[in-house]
Amino acid sequence: MTGQQGGRATPTSAYDDDARLTSDRIVVARAWELLRPYQKELWASLALILVAATATLLQPRIIQVSIDRGLVAGHLDELHVWAVAYVGTLVLAWGATYWQTWLLSRVGQRILFTLRTRMFDHLQRLSLRYYDRERIGHVISRNTSDISAVNEVLTQGLLQSVADVFSLLGTIALMLTMSPRLTLATMVVLPVMYLLARWFAQGSRPAYRRIRQTVSAVNALLAENIVGMRLIQAFRREDRNFDEFDEINKANVRAQKDAIFFHAGVIPILDLLDAAVTGLLLYVGGHWILGNDAPELTIGVLTAFMLYSARFFEPMRDLAARWDQMQAALAAGERIFHLLDLEPDVQDRPGAREMPPIRGVVRFDDATFGYDPALPILEGVSLEAKPGDRIALVGRTGAGKSTIIRLVMRFYDVQSGSVTIDGVDVRDVSQRSLRRQMGLVLQEPFLFAGTIRENIAFGRPEMLDTPEGEAAIRAAAEVVGLREFIEALPHGWDATVEERGGNLSGGQRQLVSLARAFLASPRILILDEATSSVDTETEAAIQAALDRVLAGRTAFIIAHRLSTVKQATRILVIDGGRIIEDGTHEELLARGGYYHRLYTLGFARPGDESEPVVAAGAS
Repeated sequence: MTGQQGGRATPTSAYDDDARLTSDRIVVARAWELLRPYQKELWASLALILVAATATLLQPRIIQVSIDRGLVAGHLDELHVWAVAYVGTLVLAWGATYWQTWLLSRVGQRILFTLRTRMFDHLQRLSLRYYDRERIGHVISRNTSDISAVNEVLTQGLLQSVADVFSLLGTIALMLTMSPRLTLATMVVLPVMYLLARWFAQGSRPAYRRIRQTVSAVNALLAENIVGMRLIQAFRREDRNFDEFDEINKANVRAQKDAIFFHAGVIPILDLLDAAVTGLLLYVGGHWILGNDAPELTIGVLTAFMLYSARFFEPMRDLAARWDQMQAALAAGERIFHLLDLEPDVQDRPGAREMPPIRGVVRFDDATFGYDPALPILEGVSLEAKPGDRIALVGRTGAGKSTIIRLVMRFYDVQSGSVTIDGVDVRDVSQRSLRRQMGLVLQEPFLFAGTIRENIAFGRPEMLDTPEGEAAIRAAAEVVGLREFIEALPHGWDATVEERGGNLSGGQRQLVSLARAFLASPRILILDEATSSVDTETEAAIQAALDRVLAGRTAFIIAHRLSTVKQATRILVIDGGRIIEDGTHEELLARGGYYHRLYTLGFARPGDESEPVVAAGAS
């Protein structure tokens, strides 16, 4: 989604971490914690960097001595000695740079691994509320470009900045030893450089924060369009979606231009100052040498000063570039640490116990819930389901059907009342022990890239490693009537399933999903409109499979097809967040109430009013 500000599209997010800015000091402190396990490597790298910087600093001094003691004095042997020494500093600098680069690269890869692993683990623990509201591209950006930006500064950028400061101070110290007066002449540019640094620091940070926001928005829209490409082309939305992407992309370009304005302004000014100082040294130093006003000045010293002057500005350029990099990393760090600080809405209580083996008695006791607590979706709902029950949930879109099954699986917690299974409040047990005894089959089953066998064993991956597990996988496929289809495939059980099951029909994907649920052996099975998107013949096959899968289990079924609802042992009619009717198909028809009206209208009519927009359109 995009928000309009001043006629310009700007990215928005329900979890907009930039609404809560973190101080640079906190971001740096938390980033530094990532480096603590690698202190030995960092100290070794720092030592190597200083060795390389020292070798580089000595080179102008060696040139000065070579000129004064070799060329000017006419001592060829001494000139040879200093030439060899110069080559030695080059070799030393190269060797030290090579090994510090190798060490820092290793540390960088480990930090990348640690950050991405921590991020992935945290994302899996966040509650569904986060994913209901957040766009996938924002999440991907934090786990890719943001992490890379932080890693680059933590490894290469940080230590190289130390080396640049060392080179800068070393250059000034060596210049002072050769000629304090000429050094003071060089330092006249320091006030200008201080003002330049302040201008750059104050202006570039907001620009880099906008860059991270807009890059995230570009990724989000790109991911959304790729996933929805079939629908985009079907509704001829290519031009409109291109315009939306173009606007967000332009916002990113504007942010990049703002950052470039500051970066591009600093480097040319530094180059100009470098040229000005070089000219000043040449003029002043030449006058002092020719007028014998500075006995310490020689041609070699002036030459070395000219070289040190250039090297004085080189670390300044590097530091300006690294400040550029640092601003990007600080903006990225804000976003990363904000995400890592997000607490799951649904958490295990301290000391939460394991859910004992479930029999399947599900009870709602005066349960009230709303994705926005001020706008309840369910109000005072009470119901009970027992093993063997098939509870069909029917009603208009937005009535609260999907919300009930989300509460059963504890994707959300009720605001008041309770949800119990076998008399145990679901909030008192660990989520993992609760959900591993449940199964979920969605209207659009999600299959992962892999093999048919791996997708069936998704909930029980240990089944892939034993002959008994292989037999169980085949038995699950047999139960849902899928085995004959699988064995007819060119590669049988090892046939490749494309991403999201794109090479299978809707019915085949649904049967694989049912086989997956059956293999997991859940005591409670939830079917969210599992037959609404298939043809009549496939529906009959799925219904037959359901009869076998649901035997002895507690089932909640959301359905808009009469054929599915008629198979239920009980039907709960939901409207306005309340259960208004409860009974079998025949009993509810005989009452002539709301269910009878749905039945006479064709059960699920087009044009029902939309769900209230509360949390990703959940019902």
